[in-house]
Amino acid sequence: MRLVVFTEEPSMKVTVEEIIKKLNADARNVHIISFDGVGNLEKDLPAQLRAVAKDPLTKALILRDNDSGNCVARKSKLAQMVCQARMSDRAKVRIVCQMLEGWFIGDTDALTKSKHFKKPIPKRLTKCNPDDQPNPKAQLKALRNGYTEIKGAKAIAPQLTPSKNRSKSFNHTVQALRDLLGT
Repeated sequence: MRLVVFTEEPSMKVTVEEIIKKLNADARNVHIISFDGVGNLEKDLPAQLRAVAKDPLTKALILRDNDSGNCVARKSKLAQMVCQARMSDRAKVRIVCQMLEGWFIGDTDALTKSKHFKKPIPKRLTKCNPDDQPNPKAQLKALRNGYTEIKGAKAIAPQLTPSKNRSKSFNHTVQALRDLLGT
């Protein structure tokens, strides 16, 4: 069995790599393909899925940010691509609410442990629903001048504790990884 994970962006790839380590999964059976934004993901994904579908033992997970859009419509569009590739029985689509940084806000201990931020983590972030935050990236940028997605992911993702994350979209993604990997 092999799992191919399609991510919208490089920082999401970094994060998924770290989650897979935390799940004690065999990373040799996981291949992560990172796109350069949602436009590239949606343009190139159908061909990538058709290629992956040729191996009946390969499963797939598709991840993209919601970016304050209609998550049902976004998921439906990607699920249609999965269906057209004839992979519905071995692929899952997960929408990250609202963007990857929401997952990071869902584990404020990871934010602190990362030592990436120059300012203290505000109490409001420890209590909020991370999936309801309209712009979590802006909230992290306010804690560190020069915050970038990839540097943030490299610092924070290794500190994430899957069992302690308050983000439902994070937890649904972790469960999808477990289901697809059989862990």
